[in-house]
Amino acid sequence: MNSTDTSRLVVGDRFRDFAAAVGADTFSDLVRALDAGDLDTVEGPVRVVTGQGVGSFEVSYLLDAIARRKLDDRITLVHTAGEPARRQELHKAREDNVLVAGLTQVDDTTYEARLRLHDHNELLVDVQDRVHVQGMVAVEAARQMFLAVVERYFTARWSQQRYYIVLNSMNTTFSNFLFPVGATLRLTVDASDLSEPSRLTVRTTVVVEQAGREAAGITIDAAAFAPGLLEDKELRRAKSAVASTMDAALATA
Repeated sequence: MNSTDTSRLVVGDRFRDFAAAVGADTFSDLVRALDAGDLDTVEGPVRVVTGQGVGSFEVSYLLDAIARRKLDDRITLVHTAGEPARRQELHKAREDNVLVAGLTQVDDTTYEARLRLHDHNELLVDVQDRVHVQGMVAVEAARQMFLAVVERYFTARWSQQRYYIVLNSMNTTFSNFLFPVGATLRLTVDASDLSEPSRLTVRTTVVVEQAGREAAGITIDAAAFAPGLLEDKELRRAKSAVASTMDAALATA
């Protein structure tokens, strides 16, 4: 960042290749520049926009670093990630792995949220060595969007019971690269049957959109079962799988 900059993008350290390619800052690079006093002579106002990998935890740290250098009258952070979807809606145990934020209902069949990528998300920690984000992020984001909508707006009608959600199919089409900046998740309910509370069926299309273009489209067909309907079948098939595995292993011993 120099004295002529009026806006700047900062992304998580995981996206260093992207930052280098487009002239953005990584979180650590920006922190180092602030702490070293490299930005003390910057002329405001400068707006720093947060991209993927920079959440409220990192924003708090940046705000403190800016204040320590008495730059808060010249440097402003722009952070609009939204509140992450809740654990009970996504069936995820770690906030690092939540990909959906700011979920809202647009109309009777349409729901929207923001893509939210934590710097330590499970899909990134193994490898993120390209300028774009791997396609599996879009697929998992669509799956989480589906779960969040079903849990918040469908199964919540029978709040006394927890449902088991079983995916029947997911079909994905990739149209454009997805990059570690803002993106929208838009879910449309194509068909649903909620007439039998013990077994709900929902078919949806989730579009991942960025910069006005569709990056991916994922159709999801699934059912939500009330407790007790699946356990017996699941246990029978588990035992059958074990028996088959043991027979095959012993036959080759």
